[in-house]
Amino acid sequence: MSLVDALDFSGKRVLVCGGSDGIGYGVATAFYEAGATVSITGTRSADSYDNDFSHFAYYQLDVQDEAAITQLASQFEALDVLANCVGAVLWKKAEFERSGFEKILSINLSGAMQLCTEFYPLLMKSQGSIINIDSVASINPAVNNPAYSASKAGLVQLTKALAKKWGHSGVRVNTVAPGMVPTKMTANQSGPEQEAQFSKMNPIQRFGKPQDIAGGVLFFASPMAAYVTGQQLVVDGGLSL
Repeated sequence: MSLVDALDFSGKRVLVCGGSDGIGYGVATAFYEAGATVSITGTRSADSYDNDFSHFAYYQLDVQDEAAITQLASQFEALDVLANCVGAVLWKKAEFERSGFEKILSINLSGAMQLCTEFYPLLMKSQGSIINIDSVASINPAVNNPAYSASKAGLVQLTKALAKKWGHSGVRVNTVAPGMVPTKMTANQSGPEQEAQFSKMNPIQRFGKPQDIAGGVLFFASPMAAYVTGQQLVVDGGLSL
């Protein structure tokens, strides 16, 4: 199989949870440009976003709502790739309080677990792939975000556990760990001054882009990664070195 053919997703059905904005939107766009039929989710109504969703099927979803995830899965008859790009963070001291800590774990970890298990039967039929988005905070924890760091580290181990459990059925489970990518979630950390400071610590000397992360996701979803499961691909410009 040629490299071009390996990255041709024509006829493949892809669901990008958290695909309404930021990294998720970049991932969804990359799959669409590679020929896939793409569905995305977001927490708000489609018309409340600035992004163009005309190429996607849109579903409103709060992953804290167990029944909503079950209902979403029931609307799909087939699926080849599940890309879980859902993520949340709280600022100031909110993650040091139990309510805030548990909220972030519910979104970033418990929600991810249910998404994987609900869509597993369809992915087993298609011999499909799951790609979770964690963070370099799973490697070097963020000092002001204990819940975010713990949830992303947990997501890495969840990925490995599911890869072990489901490998026999042909379902591969991997994770991509982005470094700093300017999004609405990171807006207070990704201005020009922060990037100038960041470039001194990062070998590639810039913030990441959603397209940078999408490349790793498409690799894991492609036949090029047919013998790869349970792995974390760090895409951070060398920040974690």
